Amino acid sequence: MKRILILTAAAAVVFASCGKGTASLKTQEDSVAYAIGLTWGKSLRSIDSTLNVNVFSSAVKSVMDNKEPAFSEEECNNIVMGYFTITKPAKNKEASEKFLAEVEKNNKNVKKTESGLLYEIIEPGNDVKAVDPADIVKVKYVGTRKNGTQFDASQEGDTVQFALNSVIPGWAEGIKLIGKGGKIKLWIPSDLAYGQQGYPQVIDPNEAIVFDVELYDVVPVDSVANPANPNYKAPVQEK
Repeated sequence: MKRILILTAAAAVVFASCGKGTASLKTQEDSVAYAIGLTWGKSLRSIDSTLNVNVFSSAVKSVMDNKEPAFSEEECNNIVMGYFTITKPAKNKEASEKFLAEVEKNNKNVKKTESGLLYEIIEPGNDVKAVDPADIVKVKYVGTRKNGTQFDASQEGDTVQFALNSVIPGWAEGIKLIGKGGKIKLWIPSDLAYGQQGYPQVIDPNEAIVFDVELYDVVPVDSVANPANPNYKAPVQEK
């Protein structure tokens, strides 16, 4: 009973907040419908913001009105599967290639490697650079999608460390271009990032991504502080 009361109280807050300042949401049923619509809308936008909302709404209405659907359940599954495994990845690839081409065209400081990685060295740093794939780098970074939405970042004020062989190829390639104390901006093509699989719920298939990275330190593979070194000495924890 206690759990039911808690859920009921929470629902009341939701209904109240949904209706606040919206004169047309006068009933609990309207508030529920609006809340569900918001949830579906956010989900639809995250899946693909180019989908036709009016067609989506008409399909929902036909179900609510118990009308004969235009497609069978099997046809629906095939349509959705084909779109997200073939059509959308192709659209993403085209959009990402256009995005990278515009970056290269519009920024005279951007350079391109043989692999297709675009980069701009903000600060070169010193002569201490990561070279071996097992080298460890200590960095601060921010990762964004091509639309500017941040999807990853080191915690504010803290550095994080990675072995170069544990990160995406474009990031590893880019960090080798600067030395300790350096800063670099990377525009990474999808084939040097998360590829055709993408990163579910975060990065779309065939999507180019952007990183701003500051390199604080490099721990070479031949350092006893590097776990890849056969002579690695783990730090002793104080009791």
